[in-house]
Amino acid sequence: MSTPKTIFIPGAAGYLGSALVPRLLERGYRVRAFDNFSYQQTCLLPHFVHPNFECITGDVRDREAVRAALEGTDFIVNLAALVGAPLCKQREKEAWEINYEAALLIDELRDPSQGYIYPNTTSGYGTRNPVEGLCGEDTPQEPISVYGLTKVKAEQELLQKPNVVTYRFTTVFGLAGRVRLDLMPNDFVWKAIRQGFLVVFEGHFQRSFLHVTDVADVMIYTIENFERMKGRPYNVGHERMNKTKRELAEKVAELTGCYLHFTDLREDPDKRNYFISFKRIQEVGWEPKVGWDDGLRSLHAGLKTLHWTIPHANVEYY
Repeated sequence: MSTPKTIFIPGAAGYLGSALVPRLLERGYRVRAFDNFSYQQTCLLPHFVHPNFECITGDVRDREAVRAALEGTDFIVNLAALVGAPLCKQREKEAWEINYEAALLIDELRDPSQGYIYPNTTSGYGTRNPVEGLCGEDTPQEPISVYGLTKVKAEQELLQKPNVVTYRFTTVFGLAGRVRLDLMPNDFVWKAIRQGFLVVFEGHFQRSFLHVTDVADVMIYTIENFERMKGRPYNVGHERMNKTKRELAEKVAELTGCYLHFTDLREDPDKRNYFISFKRIQEVGWEPKVGWDDGLRSLHAGLKTLHWTIPHANVEYY
């Protein structure tokens, strides 16, 4: 029997990592998790008993720590990032250090034979007008946030290097070991359950969505099909998950029974308003498994079990 491949995962204790790590272990891979645990996450604790799991506490900006952690690994799935426009605007210096500089540091320190998987975001397409059609991988990227800028710039430089695959993820949603409530579908469902109403503006704005378990699935698929996927960026999702904010809000109202109100009194600070083409990822044989209805239904069922309080008591607009 051949020795299982070892996957190095910076940011393994985050939202995406908490979905990916158990699936890799289930498929027989060795996992070397690397995280600074700045949010006191506990999602990796069940895996310490697994013989193929090891965990290193460290900072992705620490050259020597990263160098040591890379030794003997076959693939890198770099999930270390400050994620989202508001957080990156608030912590801009760290965003550039982690999302951009550390991503290139990993590339500098890795052996060229080690496969490097780097997630970007479809928010890099900027303020593209929906009448211009679907955004494909050849659509010019014009990011308008610090988050988008850091991820797009890192992707552009990494794609000039050997053995790299990048993803442009749509808005991820659903439940994982590390829960995030700031993502639009998660946030809509959470507030609908706890407040009993949603106030939504610019409901015609277009978005694309992807379930968090499909994020883990596409990463494993890429590892197992790396030779024919390397050297290119991929929009990850499916056209059937291209939805407007109105469609999302109406589905949440259907699931939760909340009161739903659309208003033109405010503008969405997030100016993304376009649908995505996923032809390239389909051409290499991958499609998401979790659909719109099942994803939102399971999200609703899961969030109903939580007894957390709402951080902000005031009305939230979306």
